Amino acid sequence: MESSYCKDCNISTVIVFDRATGDTICSECGLVLDSRYIDEKDDWRTFTPLASKDDNYDPISTVKSPNNLKSRHNSTPAMRFDKNIFDHHNSFRGNIQKSVDFSSHQADNAIHYIADMADRLGIVDNIKLQATNLYMKANDLKIFNIRKKHSLCAACLYIACRQANKARTIKEICTVTNGVTKKEVSRAKDLLVHHIVEKKGECMEISSVRPRDLVRRFCSTLGMSNKAIQAAEEAANRVQRLDIRRNAISIAGTIIYLISESSKEPCDKVAIKDICSVAGLTEITIRYCHKELCNYAPWLLEIYTTQHAKEK
Repeated sequence: MESSYCKDCNISTVIVFDRATGDTICSECGLVLDSRYIDEKDDWRTFTPLASKDDNYDPISTVKSPNNLKSRHNSTPAMRFDKNIFDHHNSFRGNIQKSVDFSSHQADNAIHYIADMADRLGIVDNIKLQATNLYMKANDLKIFNIRKKHSLCAACLYIACRQANKARTIKEICTVTNGVTKKEVSRAKDLLVHHIVEKKGECMEISSVRPRDLVRRFCSTLGMSNKAIQAAEEAANRVQRLDIRRNAISIAGTIIYLISESSKEPCDKVAIKDICSVAGLTEITIRYCHKELCNYAPWLLEIYTTQHAKEK
């Protein structure tokens, strides 16, 4: 068994060669380490039965290519075909091409791509499975061309997170894609939902993103204390009773900023630029939202401030 270093496992692990797709896969975590595996064994060639009438016909021969990157069309032929054999060969090859489903290879690549994005974001397996199922439905509908497969995969992962109430922002999804923009993911998401509902007749329940779905992850990323995280979740629950017409990401970022302002703990004192970096917001957005929430801050942070008062 061959081994290679896996960047996810951080150790040298046993690798598996998938000769159907050309992938080199880590046996521990399933990460595709290399997608350009080349089979260097002898090239076996079989010839048409029409040539068996010749007494000197050798039905099977092997050719060792001196250059693995060399195309078969440029390699030295094992024997000379006459015109009839060549016509039969072309006809036979055409029939094979019609019968082979090349979309299966594209689906395998898409599944690997979804799994890779999910692993980089720390998304659990059941959400990855749901995203894969969504991709297969979209693949059956044939509503996306090959060029838009990356945006489709990103949209499937985004929808799966929403359905599992483990919302991720589109900007977070875009950070692990191959240059896909927020606009492309949003378009792919809307198109996918529309076609699944209209053509397949399925009801897709996608919960709206709420601030409480985001604040815990944002606070954890910023290294804030458990008390601050609990206070952020409580404030996010309370803010839903208010008529604040801002998106969930802006409200979540502003709640963290309010806690940072009122906290006396060094670990909970977070700079506004760090909050913007984690939430994908601008300082202007947080400051505008802060103007709307600052009047409600004593009520939103009531439990948090009470705990601090008791500790003193």
